[in-house]
Amino acid sequence: MLYPRLGSLHRLILSVLLSCLAACGPPARTPPQSNGPSAEAALSSPSARTVHLAYVSTATTFAPLWAAQEYGLLEQYGLHSDDLYYINGGPALMQALVAGDIDAAYSAFSSAVSAIMGGADLKVVAGFRRGFDHQLFTREGTGVRAAEDMKGKRAGVSRIGSESQVVVQLWARAHGLNSGDITYVNAGGAAERIAALEAGSADLVPLDPPVVVQAEKRGYLRIADLTQEAIPWQQDGLTVRTTTLQSDPALVKAIVQAVSEGAYLLRGDPERFRVVVSKYTRIEDPDALAAANAAFLRAWNRHGRPEPASVQGVQEVVSEKLP
Repeated sequence: MLYPRLGSLHRLILSVLLSCLAACGPPARTPPQSNGPSAEAALSSPSARTVHLAYVSTATTFAPLWAAQEYGLLEQYGLHSDDLYYINGGPALMQALVAGDIDAAYSAFSSAVSAIMGGADLKVVAGFRRGFDHQLFTREGTGVRAAEDMKGKRAGVSRIGSESQVVVQLWARAHGLNSGDITYVNAGGAAERIAALEAGSADLVPLDPPVVVQAEKRGYLRIADLTQEAIPWQQDGLTVRTTTLQSDPALVKAIVQAVSEGAYLLRGDPERFRVVVSKYTRIEDPDALAAANAAFLRAWNRHGRPEPASVQGVQEVVSEKLP
């Protein structure tokens, strides 16, 4: 077995996570019709409740929240958001949630689990995708063509402790490398990671759609495709504070419903997917957007309820990092 057996505390945390996900992930209803983002989104009513929501990355994994914002789905459930916050890096996003700066955070599931297992009083209430979308890129001149070539090299990740680092670590371990063989550097979002690779401050970077297509077109070398790795893994997590869930369950339910409908809307409408993803990623390349749409349709959790094996896969990896 690749990972250590779970202790009783970790099994309890896993049970709580799954119970909360099952209770808070409602079936999606048919979304309202809309032709494009922002301009056609429903105007908030005077009674709409203002919420502060944030996402962790411009990866299309988090497009359901973008759709909820842009296509009037938040307003449909009595909510209003002036704009979404982009907080790069899972640890930073979880800190903002714990501090009360935002009402809900949409991040990699592993970031939420790390925070919860580290003592943060949070609950994951939905998650729509499993598996990995990441691909690993290098450039000519690094000498990197396989995992063993990364010994003593640098991997540029969004932030230390983020899922982008976990992805590289899992890949390296699967090919016989030890935890200290690779140096990890904070490189920022996808565009910043590509810049770090070009500047020589990183020898390898993890990227996901639609940026992977841009990287290929610019001549960067793909050395691994994590979508082909059979690793149980829950990708995303919509997370709230436990106190919010207990004191205001109607608010949490409304947020989950809006994001859930956003996910279903994008799965059923490639054009709306293209429009909203292009806006948030600032990418207009049709090949890149088509690749992102194909990736988004893979490995789907119906009603935002992750599979137990995918949740446990994340928890086992996170547990290795904790004392």
